[in-house]
Amino acid sequence: MAEIVLGTSNAFALRNWPEPASWVRIISEDIGLEEVQFSFDLLDPMLPEPGRSAMCREVVRAADEHGLSITTAFTGLIVYAQNHLAHPNPLLRDRAREWYVGALEVTTALSAEACGGHIGAMSVADFSDEGRRALIQTCTIDAVRGLTGVAAELGLEYLLWELMPTRREPPHTPEEAIDILEAVNDGARVPVRLCFDVGHCSPTALGRTIDPHEWLERLLPWSPVIHLQQTDGRGDRHWPFSPEYDSVGIIDPGRVVEIAKGSPLERVLLLFEFSHAFDTPDQKIVDDHKWSVDVWSKWL
Repeated sequence: MAEIVLGTSNAFALRNWPEPASWVRIISEDIGLEEVQFSFDLLDPMLPEPGRSAMCREVVRAADEHGLSITTAFTGLIVYAQNHLAHPNPLLRDRAREWYVGALEVTTALSAEACGGHIGAMSVADFSDEGRRALIQTCTIDAVRGLTGVAAELGLEYLLWELMPTRREPPHTPEEAIDILEAVNDGARVPVRLCFDVGHCSPTALGRTIDPHEWLERLLPWSPVIHLQQTDGRGDRHWPFSPEYDSVGIIDPGRVVEIAKGSPLERVLLLFEFSHAFDTPDQKIVDDHKWSVDVWSKWL
């Protein structure tokens, strides 16, 4: 049975608590968690030296003082808003690769074991053209496979490729995820694994009802990281597990935990990833995380 670890992304701290000492204290003391996924919204990996290394040392020092474990590092809202490694322009795809190299270097500086997230989103024009779609898909897979070489040289254990909520952000289905992971791992120097987000099983483009728990069961062998959010099953909501959203939500914490325990992997990280409007009161953001911890802790 896999070890299940409950934690959170620190992306909630964007703009509100950018200081490492602040978000570390909130996660450790207020929310009551020890596992954190570091979001690059809080540290641009393209920051020139010596500033980048200084910021990494500050993060590590704060995390160590509060007993936090940073196992993974992830893209975030800023990069998710971009086409990134699937940009139609090869110059900007090259720039995205440089960004990812920087992200891998920061991941190593944080003493984390893995890095990844949003890989790329195709343009409407590229996705609508069968030839261009195939080309961009090949370029993206080749780029990620190449990044595994950088990861290996830096001593990282694996890369993460996230299951995404729209068809232009592959992979979007279990079948597509398995095809991509099998392709990218052919010749990879470290494994490329899946980050499964329970709210990214969107029925919009597929035209049918989807049970995220069933998708998780199918993709569990590939998924050392699971992003947790409450959703009504009709969109990528990133709601907390509070009474107002649990009353309409379809994600069953007990079922997710039981599925995750059956993973063939030694450990599975269950990480909250909530998205609040920028004008949300600060205390509500913290309270939503605290409530969610209480809900999920009952099943762990």
